[in-house]
Amino acid sequence: NHLLSPSIARYIASCQTFEGGFGAEPFNEAHGGYTFCALAALRILDSVSMIDAEQLRSWLSRRQMHFEGGFSGRTNKLVDGCYSFWQGGAVAVLDGWYNEMNGGNKKLGGENEGLSFDEVMLQRYILLCAQDVNGGLRDKPSKGRDFYHSCYNLSGLSVAQHALCSWPPTSCDTRSDDEKTNSLFGDREFNILGRTDPVLNIRVERARAAVNFF
Repeated sequence: NHLLSPSIARYIASCQTFEGGFGAEPFNEAHGGYTFCALAALRILDSVSMIDAEQLRSWLSRRQMHFEGGFSGRTNKLVDGCYSFWQGGAVAVLDGWYNEMNGGNKKLGGENEGLSFDEVMLQRYILLCAQDVNGGLRDKPSKGRDFYHSCYNLSGLSVAQHALCSWPPTSCDTRSDDEKTNSLFGDREFNILGRTDPVLNIRVERARAAVNFF
């Protein structure tokens, strides 16, 4: 299958920058959106080992802003709600890969095993700063709501709320919904979202069904 050619993974890996993130092509600036897409593709291709994962983790860790709690997309840029998923999801994908390398099917999440970013601070930013009082979500306060930012703020909120398994998803996860959540910000009854697979950004039961079918 030419779509699984090793040259694809090699090209993706060549887009990693000196900072650790990924650009749109070799020698571009590292950017959160391209970083997620590159890492998720490498995860699907089982080729994450081709990149400098420690440098990537370092770059991702510097994208969550200490005061706001949200993520920026590039070095020296402001927080933007859409990077709740592009950066937060990339952290989840990378954490899942590290977890698999270090212990097989040990699950991430829960009170003592969170993702390697501050999940509660990210939830706080999304719910208090990115959420428009009239509905929908946005880049940041003073910006307008739109479908794009609504989608990726919610996607990032799901990643921040839920415990994660190694990828690809299987039917091995038998824990109840209450056991699948990380620390939550605010009211559990009203704030909790459905659990998504961070590599594919779809509901985890749909991801499992697709993997099992193919």
